[in-house]
Amino acid sequence: MTVNHHLDEATLFAFGAGTLQFSLTVLVKAHLELCPKCRCAAVAASEIGGVLLGEQDELAVGVESKAAVMERIGTATLHRLPVRTVRREDEMPNVLRSLLKDANFDSLKWKKAGPGLAVIKLQKSDEEPGFFGLLRIEPGRKMPDHGHGGTELTLVLQGAYEDAMGHFGRGDIADLDESDIHTPVVTGDVACICLVANDAPTRFQSWPARLVQRFIGI
Repeated sequence: MTVNHHLDEATLFAFGAGTLQFSLTVLVKAHLELCPKCRCAAVAASEIGGVLLGEQDELAVGVESKAAVMERIGTATLHRLPVRTVRREDEMPNVLRSLLKDANFDSLKWKKAGPGLAVIKLQKSDEEPGFFGLLRIEPGRKMPDHGHGGTELTLVLQGAYEDAMGHFGRGDIADLDESDIHTPVVTGDVACICLVANDAPTRFQSWPARLVQRFIGI
C-alpha cells in the first residue's frame, strides 16, 4: 500500500495541540495508522506544540507563531522515528474498530441512503457539529458536485475514487475546506468505503442531493 494524499500541516498542528473536535481526531488517528509519513510528522507536531504551549501564557496561537511552527515541523528530523508494518488491505484501523466493535466491513449494519450509497453514522457528542460516519459507495457511482462549509476529512479504507484532485486509494486522505469543490467517482470493481468527518454541513450543488443530505445528515 502506497499513500499518496496526506494531512495538511495545519491539521497536523491542530491534532498535536489537541484542538480538533472528537470526530476529526478519530479520523486523523485512523489515517496515522495507515500512513508512516504523517505518523512521523504528527509526532514532531505534538512535540513542537507541547514546547510552545509551555512557553506561552495564553493558548491562542497567532498567525506569525503558527507560521514559525510550520517551518519547524518541516525541518524536524523525522527519519529517526519508528515506522510500523503496513496493515493488511482488509484490516480496519484500531481506533475505528474500537468504535464499531467489529473488525469486518461486510458484517456492519449499513443503512441505504440512495442508489449505490449506504451509510453508518458513528457516535459523537450532541454538542459537536457536522457529520461523522462511514460511507459505502458502489463501483462506478458518482457523488454529486459539492463543496464544504468548513473542514472535512475523508479517509479511504477500501476501494478507490477519483476527482479533480487525483486518485484516492486505501490510506489516502482528502483534507478539504471551504475552497474545495469536487465530484468523486468510484473506480475499480469494489465498493469504496470512506470514513468521513466534518465540522459543518456539506454544500451540495443540486436540490436532489440536498434532499438526500437531509436524510443522511452529511
